[in-house]
Amino acid sequence: MLSWRGTLSKIAALVSASVAMGFFHNYVVSHEGIALALNPLQAVSGLEENWFIELVEAEEKWKQGVTFVDARAEDFYRYEGHIKGAVSLPYEDFAASFDRAEKLLPSPELALVCYCSGYGCEESVELAKLLNIKGYTRVFIYEGGWPEWSEAGLPVELPSSSE
Repeated sequence: MLSWRGTLSKIAALVSASVAMGFFHNYVVSHEGIALALNPLQAVSGLEENWFIELVEAEEKWKQGVTFVDARAEDFYRYEGHIKGAVSLPYEDFAASFDRAEKLLPSPELALVCYCSGYGCEESVELAKLLNIKGYTRVFIYEGGWPEWSEAGLPVELPSSSE
């Protein structure tokens, strides 16, 4: 009969061997392995890592006057709040909303930052791709999005209580 320490050491060895085999397969065997330096959303997006920015860089860009584009549904933008000065361009309603939003966007050679509902939300990634197709060449994706920005106490616009 094995002691609990013996059982734990066998489990640890099995897990370690499994992880090692996974790394080996990802780097050596599979030609479509996930780039482990990226988070999963970046890895599956097909976009270069330099498209993605974190909170510190997003705040710097906001202070520099870069336009932020909210990819969430209009109701979230209007009733939950949004990054101060952000333009609403819902990804799900892109075809119908782009003409209205385009008037509020800078010229295509200037930078834009797309955001949505935070990590795991793919709307900002998809919106960035659509904007790139429309000729916007300097599009960034802020993955922390609305939740991280608002929780950090950075400038936001909230709905008034009368809405």
